[in-house]
This record gives sequence, C-alpha cells and structure tokens, in this order.
Amino acid sequence: MPQARPFQNDDRQRVLDASDIVRLVGEHVQLRPKGREFVCVCPFHDDHKPSMYVVPSKQIYHCFSCGAGGNALDFVINYFKMDFREALKFLADRAGVELTPWNPRPDAANAAQGDSESRSTRAQLFDAAAFAHDFFRTILRHAEHGAVARETVQKRAIAPQMVEEFGIGAAPDRWDGLERTIASKNMDPAPFLALGLLKRRERETGMYDALRHRLIFPIHDQIGRVIGFGGRKMRDEDEPKYLNSPESALFDKGKNLYALHLARKAIQDTKTAIITEGYTDVIACHQAGVRNVVATLGTSLTRDHARQLERLCDTVVLLFDADEAGQRAADRAIEIFFNAPIDVKMCVLPGGKDPDELLKQEGGAERFREALAGAMDALDFRFARLRQRAAGEGMSSVAKLVENDAQRLVELGLLNLEPIRKRRVVRRLATIAGVTESDIEQTLRRHASRSASRPARVGENDATDPDAAPTGSARAGLGVIPNGPGEQALGALLADPTLFHDLRDDEVGALEAHRFTHPACAEVAQTLLAMLHAGDDCAATSLLAAMPSANARTGAGELMMRAELPCEGDRARRLKTLRDCLARLDVAAARATATDSNARFQALLEAHARHGRMPTAVPRPASTPP
Repeated sequence: MPQARPFQNDDRQRVLDASDIVRLVGEHVQLRPKGREFVCVCPFHDDHKPSMYVVPSKQIYHCFSCGAGGNALDFVINYFKMDFREALKFLADRAGVELTPWNPRPDAANAAQGDSESRSTRAQLFDAAAFAHDFFRTILRHAEHGAVARETVQKRAIAPQMVEEFGIGAAPDRWDGLERTIASKNMDPAPFLALGLLKRRERETGMYDALRHRLIFPIHDQIGRVIGFGGRKMRDEDEPKYLNSPESALFDKGKNLYALHLARKAIQDTKTAIITEGYTDVIACHQAGVRNVVATLGTSLTRDHARQLERLCDTVVLLFDADEAGQRAADRAIEIFFNAPIDVKMCVLPGGKDPDELLKQEGGAERFREALAGAMDALDFRFARLRQRAAGEGMSSVAKLVENDAQRLVELGLLNLEPIRKRRVVRRLATIAGVTESDIEQTLRRHASRSASRPARVGENDATDPDAAPTGSARAGLGVIPNGPGEQALGALLADPTLFHDLRDDEVGALEAHRFTHPACAEVAQTLLAMLHAGDDCAATSLLAAMPSANARTGAGELMMRAELPCEGDRARRLKTLRDCLARLDVAAARATATDSNARFQALLEAHARHGRMPTAVPRPASTPP
C-alpha cells in the first residue's frame, strides 16, 4: 500500500476542490480553447509554440514538450517557486478556504529546516519585506517624518488613490529609523540585511538604514508580494536619483517588471503590454486610465522579461526616450523580442517627453493615446535607423553596415523565423544595400555557417544560459516515460477510473507495480490500485493529490493526458481498448517469465485463453516434432 493516501477532508483536497485550474493558469498565461481543453505557451521552458494543455475536466495541466504537469498546487509551486505550505496558503486565500492551524512537530520542523534552509529563509525574507513596507507607509503618514515626502507626492501630482494602490511610502531622514524599529520589536535583523535594507557599519559595531530620506516605491512579484524597494531622492544634493534594493533571493531585476501585478489583467484584456522606464511613468499612465503599463527596474530588457509578456499578450509597445541612450535601449529591446512570437512596436512620445511629463500637460492624455496608436513596427524602426546610418555613405561602408547587421540578425535567430517574417527582413536588407534578395540570403547562409562552426559563448543564447529552464522530461528527473501497453492501460484507468469495475481480477493483476520498470509509473500504479480497491474518490484532483512524490504526480499527469486527448467514442470502446492493452501486457509478462520454450508455449496459451482469444502465432515447444 502506498504511504500517501487521499484524505477526503484535508486542507489540500479542500483547496484543490475550490481552485479552478483554468482560471488559475489563465491569470498568468494566455490560454486559447482547443476542443474540450485549453492550450498555451508553456511557462516552464522557452516555448514559442503552444505545447501545454490545461484540461478542465481533470483539473490538470501538462506540457508535451518539457514534461511539466500536475494540479493547481503543482502549478503554483513551480511557477512561483513556492514550497508546499506557501502554495497551499496562496490558493486557500485566493479561494476563501480557511486552513487548519498548522503546528509542526519540533522534530519535523528541525528536519525541514535542515533539508531546505533556503525555503525557511525565503519565508523570513517575505516577512521582512512586508514589515519594511508597513514601516515606510507609516512614515509617509507621519506628521513630521513624512512631511517632505507628502509634498513631493503632491508636487508630482500623484493622486491619493495611486499612493494607496502602488503602496508608496517614505524613508525618514535619519540613519537608524528602520533599524531602531526592528530592534524595538526584538526582530532578527538578518533578513533585513539579506534584503539590503540594513547595512553593517564598516569600522564599528551596529547597523544603519540603506534607504534614507527617499520616496519609497515597493516592488512586487506577479502575485503582489513585496520583494524589494526603489527609493527616489527628495533632496537635490542626494545621489543617485534612484536607489534600488540590491538583488536577493527574492528580487532579481532581470526577471521582474514594476507593477506587473497591477497591470496583468489589463495586459490580458487588451492583449497589449506597454513598457516604459520609470516608476513615476508607470504610475502616471495608470492614473490616466492606461492600465496595461509596466517598467523595467533599472536594467535593460531581458529575455526573462520577454518570456513573461509573451505568455500574457500578443503585442508589446516599447516607450523609450528620443535621446541617443533611449535609442540604444530601444535597439537592445528589439533584439530581445526579435525571435518572440509576438508583435513589437516602438513609440516615441511627441516633443521627446516621457509619459509622466506628457500626461501632466493640457491635453496630454489624448496626445499620449494618439502616439500609442501610431506606434511604429519594431522592424521598421530598426531598419529606419540602419537606413539613417547608411545615408550618404559610400558603397563599401554601406556593405559593411549591412554585413554586420546581417550577422547580428543570424545570431538572434533570423533563420528560425517564420517564412513571412524572414522574407520581410531579407527584403528590407536588400533594399538598404541596393542588392538582390538572393544576395542577402547568400550572406545570411554564410554567417550561419560561420556561427555553427564557432564555439558558443555562455549567455549567448537560451541554450547555453545556465539560468534557462531545462527542457524535456528530465526537468523533473523523470527520464522518458514509456508508452507501452502497461502505461497505456494505466493512463486509460487514470482518465476514466470507472472502467476498473468492469475488469476481472487477473486483468487488474496485470497492473501491479512490479510490472513497471519506470519508477514513477510503478508509484502511480501502486497508488491507483490501492485507491480503486479501497473505493476512494478517484477524481483527477484526488488521484494527483494522493501520489507519493512530485515525479509520480508529473508521471500520472502525463499518462492521463496521453489517454485523455485521443479519448473519443463511447465507454464500451474505451473499455475494449483498455482490455486489449491489459491482454498485451499479460502476454508480454508470460513470455518474459518463461524459463524455456515449453514453458513459454504453455504460458502464452494460458495468457491468451485468459483474455478469450487464441494466438495467431506462437513458438512450438521444443519436444514437438516439426
């Protein structure tokens, strides 16, 4: 019997019953209906074509490319990098389910801390970030310490609703405001040091606040948890203008976008994301009613940023300054999105102003929307800049410019683009160079050949990026799950457990765990048969919740999906298919266990007889004359 058995009334099952996986996944990934299921770009690997299915009837998801799969809890654990308790609480809060108070045994708590110190630290970091956020918001409201910050908010015309919605706060003009508050609560300063909110003095004992006399903008993750802070100066002599939290176990500026938790729904509804460069620009846009706006966090756009937005929308509009630095940033952003399956547009606001400046002017909101409506396609923008650089140059200089650009486009994956997009790029390059399209294609092939023979540099592309999500079933340590008759039968029962009641004892025996060489399949078989024999609830959520390991849950999801997607026709047909699989499995087992040809002959006859059919060809026993 498996160690993990379903509990009909435990917290996990109540939370799963209250969670709609289609709604959950759809809040973070753009879903498209496909028959009875939904498909989407998989968020667990660098997926460009929808390879993940979400099945509402089973309340499961599964990616046929990288093998990721499971139930709502598995999605939250893997997508948000939460541990089990964090994920359970997140889903419970989301569904309005009250959890049973959790009081772990001391030995279990110590074991958990020893096994995963990082998880314990993450929980402490989230608590510290939330405490600091409350402190900064309290300071903003303080009659004395928040006076200058409130004047700054008013001067920048940030509405009280935006102050509340974005959680804006203030750091006091002193070295020990946060530090003394932490000490007065007898709190451990270690998480605050890890977040970079406190710093140790170099030549004397003690600590001091990293953020002082600044307007504070909290930085949230996708589900609204505070993970870091940005501080804007309020005195001209203070430098730098903006000071962000250092990167930590919670905060990676290359993987997070400012205000995505607030903009996500609007991005999905409009199928468009607008990216700008500053906190106040984002707030000004939201205040003007343009809610699908986010910002980078003091860094250039990264491939991780692009992946997040690809899952949510079809179009990205990049808002950058008209100066040379802004144009360079725009070029880098276009390259990041070059190979992405979404449309990218460039928007330079009139007068070279940033959104915050423009929206404060008379009629600024209307001019802002007009500029967005007239945004230029990113490829047109890129080639317009290339044409400007080539203007007035000699033939050799133009040829060198086009050669360099062609090489860069090959490195970005031009040859892997869809034919229509690729043809468009080739045509533009040919026009600028004043040559034929075949000449450009020959140039691209030459650069592709050179790139193939050159050793790849780490970080050059996703395939060599040490932080890139691994692909294939090896992601979960599964290896490749076989697709033999035993696995097919197991999948059929997982997809429709009611078929179990029509099977004979000898047919059920063919599914015993020892028949499976793959460890995940063996766990699935053992758990499934135990539940069926006990008469337990075998709904898909219960089945997955009962699996004794993450590998077993992922394996069960894959087997279930294999059986679910082609499963058409009436119940009698599904039962016949299941019995055929079990018969083939029984015959294969008889063949494998026989010690000699006579025993094999007899075992095969008995196996075929059990399933009501005669073999079309069996080996003769050794004692039978020809």
